[in-house]
Amino acid sequence: MNMAQDEIYQTRKQFFNDHAESWRDMWYKDDTTGHYDKYRKNFERLFSLLPLKQGDRVLDVGCGAGVLVPSILECITATGILYELDFADKMIETNQNLHKEENIRFIVADAENTPLGNMSCDVVICFSCFPHFHDKEKALTNLSRILKPQGILAVSHFDSSEGINKHHGSCHAVMHDHLPDETAMRSLLRTASLDIDLFMDEPGFYCIIAKK
Repeated sequence: MNMAQDEIYQTRKQFFNDHAESWRDMWYKDDTTGHYDKYRKNFERLFSLLPLKQGDRVLDVGCGAGVLVPSILECITATGILYELDFADKMIETNQNLHKEENIRFIVADAENTPLGNMSCDVVICFSCFPHFHDKEKALTNLSRILKPQGILAVSHFDSSEGINKHHGSCHAVMHDHLPDETAMRSLLRTASLDIDLFMDEPGFYCIIAKK
């Protein structure tokens, strides 16, 4: 990582640390109800596409303050293990304060350097985080390594790739963080030995489901 890349990385990391405690309020709280269900229908749609089951080991990459935690735990139950991973230590700290279940493991690390063993997870979820991976090819290769044979990797956002890239372009801290176009994404997944089962890119919803 050269000096310019390191500056971009540190700016991105500081941004997420600075907003960790308010992140759920900023993006997921419905001001009319006071509950964190602004995207309830989107979450229901996402989890209808994820083949999560009781006892699964799941890695939630770029987990932030843990907006996916309740839905994942409902699927895998207390018999499963959930790994919450984020490169921003304040996000993990906030997440830990909110979620006390004994089957959650919290990890501060980049997707590129996730310290889990080979073939240790059934499902890897990259929700609302993929554009922020510094080295996307290295990240996907590492996440594929962690997946068991026939394991599932999901990349999802609650906006189209065009919407995500436009939004990030308007924010200085993440202006360099973009979703690759479909051709580039398919190439990255092939390089990581992942076969695409589903590729959706539509207004309000983006989702890739790939299998190892």
